[in-house]
Amino acid sequence: MQRLSKATYSEQVAQLIKQRIRSGKLRAGESIGEAGMAEECGISRAPVREALYQLEAEGLLMSHPSRGKCVTILTPEGIRNSYELSGLLEGTAAANAAKGMPEGVRRKLSSVIERMREAVREGSTFEEHASLGTEFHEAILCLSDNPLLRTLASRTSRVISKYLMYQQWRTLYSPEELYFRHNIIYEALCAGNREQIENAVREHYADSAERLAKYCDATAPKRSRKGKAHFPAE
Repeated sequence: MQRLSKATYSEQVAQLIKQRIRSGKLRAGESIGEAGMAEECGISRAPVREALYQLEAEGLLMSHPSRGKCVTILTPEGIRNSYELSGLLEGTAAANAAKGMPEGVRRKLSSVIERMREAVREGSTFEEHASLGTEFHEAILCLSDNPLLRTLASRTSRVISKYLMYQQWRTLYSPEELYFRHNIIYEALCAGNREQIENAVREHYADSAERLAKYCDATAPKRSRKGKAHFPAE
């Protein structure tokens, strides 16, 4: 039984489900029942229900008429749409560097790129490379003063790469490729050309989307004869 401390039950349930999705223990289309989760955690159903609604709002879960809440099943089109939006939003934030990149952001990005290069030399773990990538993109989003843009840009595709398809994401790029991809954006930011910056960011996301979409095509559940898209047959 998974025991939780009394404070913020719903937050802890949400984190537990996220961990299981990220690790692959919970897979696309798998149902998550309120009663079963409440019993496992030794709590009432109310905080579990709250956690499930929160995760659905974040895009990690989806609703099905007979299955209730289940882990979101992605489509190639959905992946491309999410990554296109992230590229557009982050590209808009990054383009502000064309007016002059703040020294603090420049130092931050330079530090991350150098640590990426060092991580390649030292043969660091994928988790370390992934953490540096997240740090890099968060620094870029700081170029925008729009908090909604920053929130949407960071949430849209990261739900996919950090949770729903994390196991596949781990195999998309070698450490050298991860460094190279981010360095292209860094060099564009340093050059200060708005079009070059926006294109570099958008191409970065577009390439990831295409690679993930291929995984999605290969592993997607078969459609039923009645044409009920995206859910395994009952």
